[in-house]
Parts: sequence; structure tokens; C-alpha cells
Amino acid sequence: MAAALIKDLFFGGIHRRIEEVIKVDQADEQIIQEEISEYVVTDAIRNHYVDVLEKYWETPKKPHEGIAVWISGFFGSGKSSFAKILGLVLENRKVLGKDAADLFARRIGDNKAKVLLASITEQIPTDALIFDVSTDRGIRSGNQSITEIIYRLFLQRLGYARDLDLAELEISLETEDRLGGCPRTVISSDSEKSCACK
Repeated sequence: MAAALIKDLFFGGIHRRIEEVIKVDQADEQIIQEEISEYVVTDAIRNHYVDVLEKYWETPKKPHEGIAVWISGFFGSGKSSFAKILGLVLENRKVLGKDAADLFARRIGDNKAKVLLASITEQIPTDALIFDVSTDRGIRSGNQSITEIIYRLFLQRLGYARDLDLAELEISLETEDRLGGCPRTVISSDSEKSCACK
């Protein structure tokens, strides 16, 4: 009888690089795919995901004042992983040519969660801004409120300047068709305009 090697007991290769901490802004698709495929979904975590997905699915049909999910826990308890994967699957980001929602639906192993994910990705288009306020010095400056940080990131996602005053000027000029180049979808407090490059 041949002796078994400890390395053969593991599902994945033990010589690959394993990230020490979850980086919410990690964009490497190989790392994201590994994070989703190796995510350990306990019964408690599965229940929390199902609860959040149910609320997310219900909200457009039954609007209410609850506008956020608060994720709390001790250091190292998995808050970042939970939030990052939630954002990826709601946005249904492409990961190595596959949908993040499909990858996670297989991983979570819950029929209700699978149905909710399929319904959400099909009927509620979502764009997730995934960031870590506490570690990204490029995001937080001075005494900005969380609302200002989110607004700044939202404007950057749309392709506007990092400086809020300059971004507001770009939006104004674009709304008036006075900004050269390729127009974007413009969202401001008093108007909405959609344009496409010609």
C-alpha cells in the first residue's frame, strides 16, 4: 500500500499563492474566481445571504426607507469577504468569462438563493461600488462623510474627474452639449440625459 501524501488531501493545489487578506478592490479575475470558488458557506452565512437577497429582490416592488445593509463582526470574521462577494454577485461581474452570480450560486448550494440570484441578475441591473474606506488613502481625505466618498466613487465610475467641483462642471457642460469628446450618461439633480458615441 502506497503512503498517502498530505498535499493530496487538499481540494486545491497547495503551492499556489493564497492571499492573506481579502482586498475588496482586487480586480484580478483569477484571484476573484478563487475567492468565490473557495468561499466557505456555513449555514449561518447561507442564511444571511438568503436574507439579504430576499430584501434586495423585494425592494423595487415594495419600496421602504431601509436603504442599507450593515455588516458587523470581529476582526477576521469574514465581513470583507461577505460584502465583496455580495457586491460581485449583485453586479454579476464577469469572472474569467463566467457570471459571478452563477459561480456563487453553485458554491452556496441553496435552491432559494439560486432562484433569487437568477431573478435579481435578470431583472435588477446593478452596478456595485466596492471599496474599503479604512484602508484606501486615495478614497478618503480630510473629514469626508461616507456619502461624499460614495458620490466621488460613483462619479469616477462614470468617468468624471476625481475633484468634485471639476466633476460637477463636467456634468454641467455635458448636459449643455458643450463638452467635447464622447458623451456619457449624465445624472444630476435636475436632469438626466443619455448619449452614445457616434
